[in-house]
Amino acid sequence: MATAVVLGGGVTGLSAAYYLGKLQASPFSKVILLEASSHLGGWIKSIRHEDGAVFEMGPRSMRPVFNSGNNALELVEELGLQDKVLSVTREHAAVKNKFIYVDGKLLTLPTPRDIFRSRPPLNQTLASLLYNEWRTKSIPVEDETAHDFISRRFGTQAAKYLADAMCQGVFAGKSTLLSARSCFPDVFKAEQEHGSVIKGMMKNSKKRRAAIKSHLGLLAKRERWAMWSLLGGLQTLTDSIESHFQETETVTVQCNEPCLKLEFLNGKAKLETTSFSIEADHVFSALPAKDIARILPGNESNLSNILRKVPYSTVGLVHLEYEGDPVKTKGFGYLVPSCEKSRVMGVTFDSCCFPQLDRRDGKFSRFTNCIPQYVVGHHKIVTDSLQYVRDNKLPLSLLGASYSGVSVNDCIYNARQAVESAAHVS
Repeated sequence: MATAVVLGGGVTGLSAAYYLGKLQASPFSKVILLEASSHLGGWIKSIRHEDGAVFEMGPRSMRPVFNSGNNALELVEELGLQDKVLSVTREHAAVKNKFIYVDGKLLTLPTPRDIFRSRPPLNQTLASLLYNEWRTKSIPVEDETAHDFISRRFGTQAAKYLADAMCQGVFAGKSTLLSARSCFPDVFKAEQEHGSVIKGMMKNSKKRRAAIKSHLGLLAKRERWAMWSLLGGLQTLTDSIESHFQETETVTVQCNEPCLKLEFLNGKAKLETTSFSIEADHVFSALPAKDIARILPGNESNLSNILRKVPYSTVGLVHLEYEGDPVKTKGFGYLVPSCEKSRVMGVTFDSCCFPQLDRRDGKFSRFTNCIPQYVVGHHKIVTDSLQYVRDNKLPLSLLGASYSGVSVNDCIYNARQAVESAAHVS
């Protein structure tokens, strides 16, 4: 029977190993996960204190939307974590009230409730914004910046304040550099295929409704969840996957074992770590694109050069908590458009979203090269990489946030799809 090696013990690698271990009639009798550090979970890291308070040092919430969101809830249920879920419904202040910081003021982002009300900084109603988009003629493009795309469809004010703030909040990048096609694929595709974002999203709404397979997913739909976390923080999820491996003989986890070299010969892969070598029938790389590029051999330099084209951003994260309740404006928090020339990209009011995780303290962390930047042309990097792997019949799957989605939902779902594809599961 065959051996599979998973590179990287972040949420993508853990998910890949989990789904490999779950496969029925699996072609892999042995799964080895290699993690360079002593920590499993990657950027998901929850600092827990004795008084029950939690500081999230990475992702802090997840959304129960689309196939990827429902898949994550299915995983939570499989791991027996239903009773630890902290849900936030659409009626909650953290969902209804979201802000952007412009000219020294917090401005409320427009919602469907305000469709006929004009609010700064847009200074026009949502109704007129959507009506103008519906009437604006489509232009066929292979790709363009998020700024240019939103400017074309919704106007320069929407691009300057809304699209850029969203790019800052999700990707820690600027809308003038990031790709509309790769960062907002559904919206881009809707306009290109149907001539309008609004028309396309309406026509595709039924197609995009995901099949819900878990009781937790049905509960989220019935109670109208907008986001969720877990008691103990999101690291509870990755810790539970790690604990699951202790109950199976299929998956072996090796921490503090960075892969130093990866080469392919006669349809197999050979990997070298700091202390041993492994021969594998298939490698699932959940490493950042730049890291897998570094360990590939010279004869795979074409693939290395493609993968090195993915840039990354570096982010600083500060945790602050105050005596009492100083945040008088309840909401999710606020984002800062890059036109404000601020070094702060955004602030999250965690006590409003998840008051169960409060404590008095202050922390700072710097995350170097943490979020891949899907700049214009990113889709070509992805397709060229995958095409190279196929053309050269490499026993390799490229997973993780470097390619098709930076959210935790995306990482888990894409790992599952890659595992099922490699194992030829329909």
